[in-house]
Amino acid sequence: MNSSDLEEVFNPRSVAVVGVSTQKQRTQVGGTNYVRSLLNNGFQGNIYPVNPKGGEIWGLKIYRGIRAIPGSVDYVISSIPVTGALELVKDCAAKGVKAIHFFTSGFSEFGEEGEELEREICAIAKESGMRVIGPNCMGVYCPKSGLSFIPDSARESGRVGLICQSGGNAIYLVREGGLRGIRFSKVVSYGNAGDLSESDLFEYMASDPDTGVILAYIEGTKDGQRFKRALRKAADCKPVVVLKAGVTDSGARAVSSHTGALAGSDRVWDGFLQQVGAIRVSSLEELLDMAVTFSYLPLPSGRRVGALGIGGGVTVLASDACVSAGLKVPRFPREIGEKLGSLLGNEAGTILNNPLDLSAEAWKVGYSDILKLLDGYDGTDLSIIHFSLGLISPPAQQHTETWGSLARDVIESHQVSAKPVVAVIQMSVYDGHHQWMLEAQKKFYEAGIAAYHSMDGAARAIDRFMRYHELRASRGQV
Repeated sequence: MNSSDLEEVFNPRSVAVVGVSTQKQRTQVGGTNYVRSLLNNGFQGNIYPVNPKGGEIWGLKIYRGIRAIPGSVDYVISSIPVTGALELVKDCAAKGVKAIHFFTSGFSEFGEEGEELEREICAIAKESGMRVIGPNCMGVYCPKSGLSFIPDSARESGRVGLICQSGGNAIYLVREGGLRGIRFSKVVSYGNAGDLSESDLFEYMASDPDTGVILAYIEGTKDGQRFKRALRKAADCKPVVVLKAGVTDSGARAVSSHTGALAGSDRVWDGFLQQVGAIRVSSLEELLDMAVTFSYLPLPSGRRVGALGIGGGVTVLASDACVSAGLKVPRFPREIGEKLGSLLGNEAGTILNNPLDLSAEAWKVGYSDILKLLDGYDGTDLSIIHFSLGLISPPAQQHTETWGSLARDVIESHQVSAKPVVAVIQMSVYDGHHQWMLEAQKKFYEAGIAAYHSMDGAARAIDRFMRYHELRASRGQV
């Protein structure tokens, strides 16, 4: 099985989970959590929990070993101590297992002895035609087949693929991405990359019809030349967004102890990613911002932004964020100001220019007529509306109703607008603010609107999105 033929990794017909606990209450750790995740995510194949003590869990028989399972086993998840890894991989080879995922740690990230053990299990696997995922990772999340490494992942498939060297970051990105409307095709936390590497995964996702955008969190690589070829292949046909970790000396040392990878020079990585046409980001939040942008934002015809919201200082910062990121915030001509004045009056605090500070008038007149006016004005290419929640007192019923009304105005305007409409929900202070943010961003993504958590994040994401399309156009790529 090579990188272009990993279907049995993502679509196994049967899964054995080795190292389950016989105590149901221990569902947050190890093998038992994987069994729960498979059940919660609707895996349709056979699930075989394994523990030498035998027994039963959630109506499933617990087998005493891989060889004791009567049927075939395509995929194995190992959460047993590293001391049992060698025997397990031999049992899997004898059983004809197609792929084994080692959640188990204690391999090359622990030094020479662990590195030798990792080489040995990968050699045995290779000889039998079995792929190894990891060691030291969370494994695979594929909504289409029901595979998952957490029990609360979204069950709907999407167009975003994620290649993630870190297990913890993979969990966060799947969970936070789910809340922000991102739906994944396939996610792989691959850890030490003893066998299945980031290069294999880039090559696979480049040709995967279910994946339209590729996100990657990379700590390092063991084969720079192959990685370059694989990433170029992927970036030639799909947007690729990369977060390179370990860019400082201390970060590079952390990478070595985390996954045993070689981090490499930050300057080299920066030049390399630009050369192949990948988009580089510097945080997990920016990685998700780009996923939101490619999932929901239509390509604006230009960089001219019409920005509006409540709060003078916040509005000034919104303008700075856009311009600093490479967008434009043009002044409105007199006739647009006059039309806005007829809609809003001259309430203290209102700024009738771009960006627009609507102040208290927003509560009275709403956003619909303003957004309709901006949509018909040919001096902007998109509108960004910021909801600065922390500017109001704890959200009593009238506040949440008013914010909700303004959000509905944005959604209704988006449905008829010829220009993209973007929402920014920021400055959450109270618990009620945060709850409103979660509910509002869900309504926004269900309506097909890109929603962000800060104006800076939105502006950077939109700029990178524009630069990506401008670069491809300059190269004659669709």
